[in-house]
Amino acid sequence: MPTMPTRRPIAAPSTLSAFAAARRGALAILGTALLLAACGTTPKASLYTLDDGRPGGQGNGPSVLLLSASLPELLDRPQLVLRGPNQRISLSEQQRWAEPLRSGIARSIAADLGRLLASSRVAALPNGAPHFDADFRLTLHVQRLEAQVGRGVDLDLLWTLQPRQGKELLGRSQVHEPLAAGNETMTGDGGAAALVAAQRRALSQAAAEIAAAIRSQPLPAAAQ
Repeated sequence: MPTMPTRRPIAAPSTLSAFAAARRGALAILGTALLLAACGTTPKASLYTLDDGRPGGQGNGPSVLLLSASLPELLDRPQLVLRGPNQRISLSEQQRWAEPLRSGIARSIAADLGRLLASSRVAALPNGAPHFDADFRLTLHVQRLEAQVGRGVDLDLLWTLQPRQGKELLGRSQVHEPLAAGNETMTGDGGAAALVAAQRRALSQAAAEIAAAIRSQPLPAAAQ
């Protein structure tokens, strides 16, 4: 008599559902673990500022209200923007500004002007109230602030100075600031820090030119 093939018992539907649910749960746990592992290995971004930490100006020098600082769209972003060869632009995702760049530029220029003019009455909006009756009102228009690894920084800054008394002055500061000696070949955070320091020095040179223009103007009796 022929032997009948042995049939394996078919799992009940409830058993299959439980198995599928358990499998989905295991895959979900594995996916979450992989995601957390990937997040854990992502390096944190380094944050930079143009503030050099020095105290502001002291004294009764002329008052200045810095109204605004405008930037090209290329620079108006949180990442450091680096220019390379062949007109190549790169965004440094791991090196970022701690504040909007336009705010950092305005605060840097204002701080330098306060020290150069021996004045505690230099403010940059929004820190300065709009009704501040300053001896001079200043507007900045950054045309170029290029940072290039191994080369340095190029700044092209247009500025408008409106005395409380007298005609409006238009100025332009063009500065090339090389990297400090020994920093020409640095990359990563070290290279970024060297470029930010060069940007800070370039802005200081522009502030010195603006301060010279302010000194050349007659001041109200109260500010002299």
